[in-house]
Amino acid sequence: MKVFIGVGHGGSDPGAVANDVKEKELNLDIAKACRDVLKSYGVSVKMSRTKDENDAVSEEIKECNAYSPDLAVDIHNNAGGGDGAEVYYHYGGGTGKVLANNILAEIVKIGQNSRGAKIRKNSKGKDYYGFIRQTSCPAVIVECAFVDNAGDLKILSSKAKRKKMGQAIAKGILTTLGAEI
Repeated sequence: MKVFIGVGHGGSDPGAVANDVKEKELNLDIAKACRDVLKSYGVSVKMSRTKDENDAVSEEIKECNAYSPDLAVDIHNNAGGGDGAEVYYHYGGGTGKVLANNILAEIVKIGQNSRGAKIRKNSKGKDYYGFIRQTSCPAVIVECAFVDNAGDLKILSSKAKRKKMGQAIAKGILTTLGAEI
């Protein structure tokens, strides 16, 4: 079993910034925790980055496809005045939809609100997100919390809480892969 973890933003791109928090830092902490759990179950894992460096989505997609994983997950956090977690999957459903729902179910178990498993199409009727549209395996984008919502951000307010989020994402992945957890 192989899983690719995209770590949103990095380097000169901080992602969403609010409440003295940079999304790129949250994403990396969550991704590392997810990786560690997956590896403990014997899953081979490749991450798009393991430190704060520039990480273009186009490069993530190339790395992912070259790795040829069973599943791919891109870890992000949101901004824009909402609250809760949401997971985007391919509009065709299939394994990506199963993965999105499994991850979201685990995130809800650690106390985060759910905004749902969703699709988003572009003006051509294809997936809006390149990470989902251009990867060669089932892929999802996980938006864990809203950094501009102080209440929502409490779910990620410490390294230990970010670790719990990463562990929840890993459990959703493992369930999708059919692992006993």
